[in-house]
Formats: sequence, structure tokens, C-alpha cells
Amino acid sequence: MVMVLSAIGLLIFPSKMLAVVGIVSNEQMDFLLRTAGAGVASLIPGAWAARTSIASPVSRAVLVGLAGYMFLSSVVDFHAYTQSIVNVASIPSIAFRILLGTVILWLMRKEMTRS
Repeated sequence: MVMVLSAIGLLIFPSKMLAVVGIVSNEQMDFLLRTAGAGVASLIPGAWAARTSIASPVSRAVLVGLAGYMFLSSVVDFHAYTQSIVNVASIPSIAFRILLGTVILWLMRKEMTRS
């Protein structure tokens, strides 16, 4: 559900999404955020399909990719924060994505050791 809301926000309300972290938007930024939203939206079907079973290699690959997205996007956001590109409002999002990526990998490992 979080990914669906993020994708909707990025695709439909890019200026408002940027305003949360203190960035004033323009047409180019809206375009780039909508492109990112399309990427997030494209992850949703795979994540939905992988939610019930990680036994298949495809499901594991989807989940590892999703965790990788969570970690890498957090690194990008943290770098933007350290360069004063975004404000402190980006920190909860960074922390949440790191936590979510960690939980995905932990649950995968837990399930694989059970199998």
C-alpha cells in the first residue's frame, strides 16, 4: 500500500511531494519525479505477486530488487540531505525505507531457513 501511495503521489502530485522536503518544483523536476513514479509503479505487480511466497527464485529476485531499491533510494536521499538539497523532513522517509528493506531481507532469510 505504501508503494501504491508513493507512486500515486509521484505521478499525480510531484510538486507537492517535493514541497514536503523543501524543494520548489518546476516542469523539469515534475517530469523527473513522474519518471521515478513510473518506476515505483512498475515494482508494484512484482511485489504483490511475491507477497505470498518467496520459495520461487523469481519471488526472491523481486524481493531482493525491492530491498535494493529501498536501500539505494535512501542513500540518494541521504546524500541530498547532507548537501542541503532537501530538508530534515527527508530523514523519516530515509529511516523508513532502510527499515523496510531490512525487514524484507530479514523475513526472506527467516523463511529460507525454515524451508
